[in-house]
Amino acid sequence: MSDENRANLERQDWIRAAYTVFTQEGVERVRVLTLAENLGITRGSFYWHFKNRDELLQALIAVWQQKNTGELLAACASSDDFTDRMLAIADCWTNENLFDPALDTAMRNWGAHDSKIGQLVHEEDQKRLRAFQKMFAEHGCGHAEAMIRARVFYFTQVGYYALDLGEDLAQRLRLYREYFWVFTGEKIDETRFQQYLAKTLPNNSE
Repeated sequence: MSDENRANLERQDWIRAAYTVFTQEGVERVRVLTLAENLGITRGSFYWHFKNRDELLQALIAVWQQKNTGELLAACASSDDFTDRMLAIADCWTNENLFDPALDTAMRNWGAHDSKIGQLVHEEDQKRLRAFQKMFAEHGCGHAEAMIRARVFYFTQVGYYALDLGEDLAQRLRLYREYFWVFTGEKIDETRFQQYLAKTLPNNSE
């Protein structure tokens, strides 16, 4: 595709192209020439929107912070009701439009080879853990219990993504009744759970 036909190419088009390469192939493959070839445009057009590759990488980092960390923190603060919060977080864990595990994995892989990125990943992990701990504390858990529950809650999910178990959405959500009990020490109200399944899985026939 010629530059003339892509005269309206936006900054966000480059970020989306970089996002795809980053999550599928890693940061090393996020190169201006690679992206230009994927977009069918000369690489000179890149510099209409970015000073250099590093500025594009910073944009990817911002997307990760806003999407993955931002959505989790928003879910933690989405309601005064504890169960509603837990279900909102479940939405994040199971909806890649809210929280993209491939994006998180790509950032962790990058951080394993770049100390500055590794520190940034650690800081985002701590933000998420603090939000989870605050949620459990507001539900009545003591300091140590809230901290441990937050860690179990979060570390379990990070490990789930690392293991790539391949469960489909229906299978995963129908287990959330038991996950809820393990994470909280409480049983979720069955009526609310069934309402959640009906909303999330319209063809649910549990």
